[in-house]
Amino acid sequence: MRKYKKAISLCLIAGLLAAVAAAGYVLRLHRSSRPLNIILVQKAIDETDFWVSVSKGAEIAAKENGVELAIWGPASEREIEDAHRLILEAIEARPDAIALAPISYEETPAYARMIEEAGIPLILIDSVMAEPAGAGIVATDNVEGGYKMGEYMRRYADEDTVIGIVGHVKGSSTATEREQGVREGLREYEERIVDVVFCESSFEIAYDVTKKMLEEHPEINMIAGLNEYSAVGAAEAVIDMDRAGSIRMVGFDSSIREIQLLEAGVFDAIVIQKPFNMGYLGIESAVKAARGEPVEADVDSGSVLVTKDTIYTEENQKLLFPF
Repeated sequence: MRKYKKAISLCLIAGLLAAVAAAGYVLRLHRSSRPLNIILVQKAIDETDFWVSVSKGAEIAAKENGVELAIWGPASEREIEDAHRLILEAIEARPDAIALAPISYEETPAYARMIEEAGIPLILIDSVMAEPAGAGIVATDNVEGGYKMGEYMRRYADEDTVIGIVGHVKGSSTATEREQGVREGLREYEERIVDVVFCESSFEIAYDVTKKMLEEHPEINMIAGLNEYSAVGAAEAVIDMDRAGSIRMVGFDSSIREIQLLEAGVFDAIVIQKPFNMGYLGIESAVKAARGEPVEADVDSGSVLVTKDTIYTEENQKLLFPF
C-alpha cells in the first residue's frame, strides 16, 4: 500500500514538473513569437553627441533584432531624480529587458535592485555602480582610456610641467577611473598634478572652474579634460584667457566642437570613445538576456587616442563620424 501511494506521489510530482516545463515552453514560445520590448534609460537624451551616438547604435541593433525599443532619459546628466523616476516608470511598463546607464554611482544601485526584484533582465551600459547588478555591462574601459591620455601627456612632460585636471562628476565611476588612468599613464609625472576640479557635467561650470584654476595656478601648462563637458569648457576658458598654444590639452570624447578644437590645435589629442558601439552592443546584450541566453559579463566598447596628425586617417574618420 505504501509503495502504491509512493508511486502515485512520484507520478503527481512528475506530472507537475512536466506541467511547469510545458508552461515555461509555452511562455518562451509566446515571447519568441512577438517582438521583444526593451527600454534603454540613458543618462541624458539628445544633449551631447555622445548620447546621440549611443541612441543611434541602440536603434540599429533594435532594428536588426526586430526589437521594439524605447529610449528614455532626463534632460541632462545632472537630473538624477528625473533619471530615477524614469527607471521606476520603466519597471511599471514591464518590458522584456532594461538597458540602463547608471546616473549615480552611489544612488542608482537601489533602483537597479528594483529592476531585478521585478524579474526584469538588466544590462548596464557606460558606467559601473557602487554595487554589482545586471547580467552584464557594456562600457568603455575608463582606466585604459585615461591611461592613454596620461601616457600621451607623459611624452611631453618634464621637470617644468604643471598639470591640472578638469573632471565631470566628482565620485562618478567614469570620472574616478579616468583620473586613475591619467595618473597611471603619467607615472613619475603624476606628482606634477597641482589641482583637480569638477564641472558637474556642465560646459559653463567647466569654463568657470578652469578659469579659476588657472588664476590660482597660472603656472599650469598641461590640462586633461575627462569628458565632453569638462574638455570643451576647459578649452573655451583657455582660449578666452589667451593661453591656447601655451597649454598642452588632452580631451575625452569626440563631439563636433572637440574635433574642431583638435583641428585648430587647441587640443593636442582626444580620446575617442565608441558610443555607437556601446548602444549597439548594449541592446544586443539586452536581447540575449531577455531570451535567457548567456550574456558576456563585461564588454569593452573600446577607445582610441587621436591626434591632429591622425585625425584624417580612414579608420579614425569612421570613428569620429560613424553616421
